Amino acid sequence: MSLFDILASIFSWSRSPPKPEREFADENSAESGFTITFTYTGPERPEVPITDEEVDEGLDPYRFVLDNEPQALNPANRWFDEKAQRRYLKSGSEKALSWLLPFISIDVAKLPQMESILEYGPNSSTMIAKEIRQVIRERRKAKQPYNDLLQSLYNACVMSDFSKSIAFENIFTHRMTPFVDIRDLQDIDIDYRTIGYKNIHELLKTDVKWLIEAFGEPTEHQPINSLWPDIRDKAIARFCWHELKEENESKKAINRPQLTMEEWLRNLVKENIRIRKVSEIYQVEAETKRAKKFQDIEAAWAATRMPFVVADLETTGLEVACSEILEIGALLVEPDGSITSELCFLVNARQQVPEEITRLTGITQSEVDRNGIPLAQALENFLNHIGDRPVFFHNAPFDQGFLDSACGKTNMEFKNSVYDTLTLARHTWPSLPSHKLRALSKHVGAPAPKHRALGDARATLAVLTAARAQMNDMPTL
Repeated sequence: MSLFDILASIFSWSRSPPKPEREFADENSAESGFTITFTYTGPERPEVPITDEEVDEGLDPYRFVLDNEPQALNPANRWFDEKAQRRYLKSGSEKALSWLLPFISIDVAKLPQMESILEYGPNSSTMIAKEIRQVIRERRKAKQPYNDLLQSLYNACVMSDFSKSIAFENIFTHRMTPFVDIRDLQDIDIDYRTIGYKNIHELLKTDVKWLIEAFGEPTEHQPINSLWPDIRDKAIARFCWHELKEENESKKAINRPQLTMEEWLRNLVKENIRIRKVSEIYQVEAETKRAKKFQDIEAAWAATRMPFVVADLETTGLEVACSEILEIGALLVEPDGSITSELCFLVNARQQVPEEITRLTGITQSEVDRNGIPLAQALENFLNHIGDRPVFFHNAPFDQGFLDSACGKTNMEFKNSVYDTLTLARHTWPSLPSHKLRALSKHVGAPAPKHRALGDARATLAVLTAARAQMNDMPTL
């Protein structure tokens, strides 16, 4: 899997936006609040320009890899290897503690609190520091000495920062630790007085306070990357040569040309430049979407400060292409929340009312035959009734899609500004487990909707006014 594929697994994009779904279509689906997702409607992989000069500049820090191929490490000399660690833990071998010992004492490594952490290696450095802090607090409370633990806490934080420093070009720490020679780590000198605390990011303010109380102010504060650069460089070189061999073996199996180390590194650097540039595109897109969302929300609140409409449609199905409007309901509402007019009528759809729609709404074919009016007349009545007022729907893309389709069939236009109370509700109550109209009605204390246009419009108005009251610190309408 390429690095771009890894990014793609985190950020999702598709060739076309998802179709709006009727709110009752998936009563059991998990709902989430507003999140930014990257929907890319063009090519699956945006093309970004990458120059040779950019690749050369990105390659410069790794030129040392090209000089020579380091000897592969014997498994016993690897700082931390996940598979080996699982074997050590299963057999009860003390080798399971080896990766800790260059940094903390064996007494601390054997604390009961460490048992559940040992499997994860340097990735658990933050958890190790957390557990040591707790033991220190207990000793302080009991007025017992704790300087040995304090030294181990400091060393655990140094270990955490060092393990992060060996990551490079989107190759994370857990993949790099098998390429660090533990013998090199055993020779390092971790001295608080010369390393200091200002550049050790894992240290908390309380840790620093304890360290100064116990050991005084250090004479120096060194950046972690400057402490043991040779160890980091050798680990990177071992990793690169190992990966090159693996890739060339796979190429050999399918008769593809072998790569040199410089070619392999250039490919790695170029791919990461591409990832960074594509990420910037998505970040800009996300910020644009976020800004537009909040602009739309502000516009929606402003629309409730003028006469507006709350409406709802019932339909013969969920897909615009093969379903029709069955019922239209609309409320004319003043800024103070009073309803000045109601409109509701059945539409004489060309297709028969499906049994599942009758079960859901209670609307029968005989009722439509008896009371329904033609679609053109229904739309004309609706549009004349609402005038140019802004219109609120719950899950507006669904209703607007049906209205736009119906207007296209009848040579009419629906030009009103449309706002979605579903979006407003998610913004107002992001922690609610569901933002379906039924759940929201219950949340605000309104009568439950029953999938009839006028009743659902009243429920939508109740949700809208409650959301406006909460978000704008206004009296409930």
